[in-house]
Amino acid sequence: MIRVLVIENHETIIVSGLRQLFRPQRDGIEIADSAVSVSAALKNADASGFDIILLDLWLPGEKPLENVKLLKEKFPGKPILIYSSEDSGEWIRKMAMAGVKGYVIKDAARDELKNAISKVAGGNTWFTGLSLAGDHGILSQEHPPYNEPLSLVQKRIIEFLITGKTLKEIADTLDTNPNKIEKTLVRMRVKFNAKSNVELIKILLDLALV
Repeated sequence: MIRVLVIENHETIIVSGLRQLFRPQRDGIEIADSAVSVSAALKNADASGFDIILLDLWLPGEKPLENVKLLKEKFPGKPILIYSSEDSGEWIRKMAMAGVKGYVIKDAARDELKNAISKVAGGNTWFTGLSLAGDHGILSQEHPPYNEPLSLVQKRIIEFLITGKTLKEIADTLDTNPNKIEKTLVRMRVKFNAKSNVELIKILLDLALV
């Protein structure tokens, strides 16, 4: 059983959602404890009660790099996995350099988050959205991100692109906006080291992911 300490200020929405997402007996993952800030976790969390820290990047009144430093000092040996809506490659790299063991974007599929928790708890690393080709020396990753299946939304976007739909048409079909579609495609291009959507489609077809 992997016991998770979640540090997230949106406790009602995110923490409750994670408790519903993962069932201990089915998934081998338990949300064992939670805190709304790093300061609260440093004060109240019991190191014997959790195996891994799931940490939001942006917490009110606290600084990301300082948070990682304080948690590593207080809970040595407890790996930190960032779980954030911040998808900037710069911040992912900053967190990797600061010593966190993984980084997952909040719109990731359930299976990706589950795999990330399992890998990080097992002593490996998991960084969503980083190209293997450009990040050797910063990260070591047992399983490349392209070994993981696409999320339902990612798969549908690629399938629509293959049929010739524009970003606006895809956004209308999925009831969202073109900017969100493009952001998803940017993350996928970085993840698969593709220079264009055409190249991305070819890579995904070659890997039998669509």
